[in-house]
Amino acid sequence: MKIIDTYSNVLKQIKKKLGINNAYLHEPYILNDDIFNVKKAIKEKQLSTYGKYTNIFEKKLKKYIGTKNLICLVNGTSALHIAIKTLGIQKYDEVFVSPLTYISTVNAIKYCNAEPHFYDVDRKNLSINLKKFSTYLKKNTKVKQNRCFNIKTGKQIKALIVTHVNGLSCELDKLIKICKKNKLLLVEDSAEALGCKFKGKHLGTFGDAGVLSFNGNKIITTGGGGAVIFKQKKYIKKAFHLSNNSKIIKKFDILHDSIGYNYRLPSINSALGITQLNKINLFIGMKKKLHIYYSDILKNTELKLLKPSKNLRSNYWLNTIIVSNKNIKKKLILFSKQKNFNIRPIWKPIYLFKHYKKNPKMNLDETTYIYERALSLPSSVFLAKKLR
Repeated sequence: MKIIDTYSNVLKQIKKKLGINNAYLHEPYILNDDIFNVKKAIKEKQLSTYGKYTNIFEKKLKKYIGTKNLICLVNGTSALHIAIKTLGIQKYDEVFVSPLTYISTVNAIKYCNAEPHFYDVDRKNLSINLKKFSTYLKKNTKVKQNRCFNIKTGKQIKALIVTHVNGLSCELDKLIKICKKNKLLLVEDSAEALGCKFKGKHLGTFGDAGVLSFNGNKIITTGGGGAVIFKQKKYIKKAFHLSNNSKIIKKFDILHDSIGYNYRLPSINSALGITQLNKINLFIGMKKKLHIYYSDILKNTELKLLKPSKNLRSNYWLNTIIVSNKNIKKKLILFSKQKNFNIRPIWKPIYLFKHYKKNPKMNLDETTYIYERALSLPSSVFLAKKLR
């Protein structure tokens, strides 16, 4: 088929240009300073959740992102859970969420006994389809006493989680207006967006809460780790308390005043995060070069590379293509596997899983379109470094 021939030719050019025989999707980029700092933490016995390196890492993150209200947690999933629980999401509430996201985003809603309500996405950026969503709200919700209700179920829709996929974003200023008008709290799943800025402001700081991830495949890593950000200072104390097992230390006793969670980031992980964060702008610059290379080589082919909008400074975490023919996706995956070039399909839409099939949702035609056609290309800093 023509598209396979095109892809095969592109793959040959990539391998020749980069001087590689195989390529992984996204590897952590660990250098000597990272190893030194982790060894230092071990020698100092700074291993657990109580240690100086977590405090240092949090301070550096706050400065880099531009927020005063941030705490580091053990992973992005725990950060999502703490974010929505701290904001008061609870049983019988509904939360608007993308069906085209990692499963943790939706599971975190269920952790709070609330119900996911799926919105459709935009094929230009894999984020919320603002036009379709606005129309859906007018027909299916009503605002009463400063609260948004689902007309069909009668339940309050308390919040919306927007996922910034692969370093891309919707037009956040427009989304904020929609949320304010419809009395919805806004949570940003920025797990893949550390270093991204919309109109000069860091993603994760626009909403009532934001979430980051430092998993091994993210732009920087702590091995496993995450962070939660709040717009208002009042939420930080509650979030810290919940993530520290709801612990209260008395003079002669240790108490727990509610059900809490062991979610704080260990100091040894933070030691790695400190040196990784020092290099993030270098990583973004290198990954941008790889994105430009992919853009040039895919020009005038049936493989459309998604690009950040003019208002977004992306971190170029993963380079995603949309193939013109939905029947070719599996063939490209198999062909790439044979050539040791690790491409990844987009997530299976979550509403297709049996435990989420009955959840409320709008028409999801765009989600289906993307699921049938989207693939992410290898995007490691390792590859970018090989560009000559």
